[in-house]
Amino acid sequence: MRPAKFSLLALAVGAIVFALALLLGSGYLFFAGYVVLQFIVLATAWNILGGYCGYVNFGSAAFFAIGTYTTVALQKVGANSGRFLSGTFGEFLQPLFPLSIPTAVIVSGAIAGVIGLGMGYLTLRLRGVFFAIATLAMAVVLQTLVINWDFVGGSRGAYIIRPASVTFGPFSLGYIEYLFLIMLLLAVIALSVARLIERSRLGYGFATIRDDEMAAEAAGVPTLRLKLIATTVSGAFMGMAGAPYPYYIGYVEPAGTFGLQYAVNSIAMPMIGGTTTWAGPLIGAILLGSLQQIATVTISSAVNLLLVGVLLVVFVIIAPKGIVGLVQEFLHVAAPSRLDARAFILILIAGYCFIIGILGIIVSLSVFAAHAGMVAFAALNIAAVLNIASAYGLLALRPWSPMLTTGASVAALVTVQMWPVNTAIWSAMIAMSIATIVYLQVRGVKQLYRRKLSDLGPAS
Repeated sequence: MRPAKFSLLALAVGAIVFALALLLGSGYLFFAGYVVLQFIVLATAWNILGGYCGYVNFGSAAFFAIGTYTTVALQKVGANSGRFLSGTFGEFLQPLFPLSIPTAVIVSGAIAGVIGLGMGYLTLRLRGVFFAIATLAMAVVLQTLVINWDFVGGSRGAYIIRPASVTFGPFSLGYIEYLFLIMLLLAVIALSVARLIERSRLGYGFATIRDDEMAAEAAGVPTLRLKLIATTVSGAFMGMAGAPYPYYIGYVEPAGTFGLQYAVNSIAMPMIGGTTTWAGPLIGAILLGSLQQIATVTISSAVNLLLVGVLLVVFVIIAPKGIVGLVQEFLHVAAPSRLDARAFILILIAGYCFIIGILGIIVSLSVFAAHAGMVAFAALNIAAVLNIASAYGLLALRPWSPMLTTGASVAALVTVQMWPVNTAIWSAMIAMSIATIVYLQVRGVKQLYRRKLSDLGPAS
């Protein structure tokens, strides 16, 4: 698919998502969706340097904070334009203030991109763990500067008062819906740029750096120039992701803006989804971001980093290439010529089992926190682990997988009664479990899993 068609398709999908969110009319959906979209942009930006080039960046929170505090500074200048914009140059700029959020996003991206270029020029001669430590040190330095910069609030933080709505001619839109729309468009742009890079000469150059940088240099690839481009583009998108944040949260302070969640999630989401393709960060961000929002509502936001850490360890051990890599290996063996119905249904079943397993763990933790009984806690955890193991077995083409998936679905039928969900969701889960059992036992997919492991190629 050509880049222009992909961008149009992404815009169409984004328009459908926004329309559905408006139809549902839930304010919380926009609040939670904004966070998920924000992480899609952050994960995609990190992947441009960390996934395509293989340079692990621990400074994601710093670039996110650059965008955030750029908006804070611009908002303060706009609120006191007569004081800060004096002289001929100030009079020229004064009509531009107060800046709109799209303008603040562009300015934040430009500043973060320039800082990314400077950081790359200073640190990209380092490799491996030394580069990672250097990016972490840069984040610490920037946080120290912000803490001591009273203009943007310093250590006490800064408040941003957002309007209740924004008007477009005869139309009026709630401000959280407006922020959601901005972040949705930014996610579409980030994914389009990432896909364009991946399939261009620039992306092939990034791949040579990731595979063997010394060999790439010996072959004449301008590695330093390509890495500087990667740090600039990556930093710019991270800064853009942070620009609307002050209007979303209403109050920003260094400890939260430079928080560990941004650095950890920006790394974990691409690694769980898959780092060698644009789709990996998208899948990882949607999966982890949604689970974190569910955990925040059902248990506590303190569980978020624990959830990320556990999933990251699991994927590093059993699926180091992420979800996309696991699916690609499955298709290489199960459907080498084209995606047939059997392979597609098995992927859907594996995804369903994985999501049910993760949700089962979250529900079991909420049951434990509510002191609802150890029997329910143990039963939910056992069913959840069985579902996660069966999802991995289905995609890894393990011979025991169909039987284990059947057993996990039976366990889900028993334990689903303990889940605090409404009747519609409860009925849908039971129907999916029954359909999974019937399909695996009746539709003749077992022969795919009875082949010898030596015949399974990359999935063995």
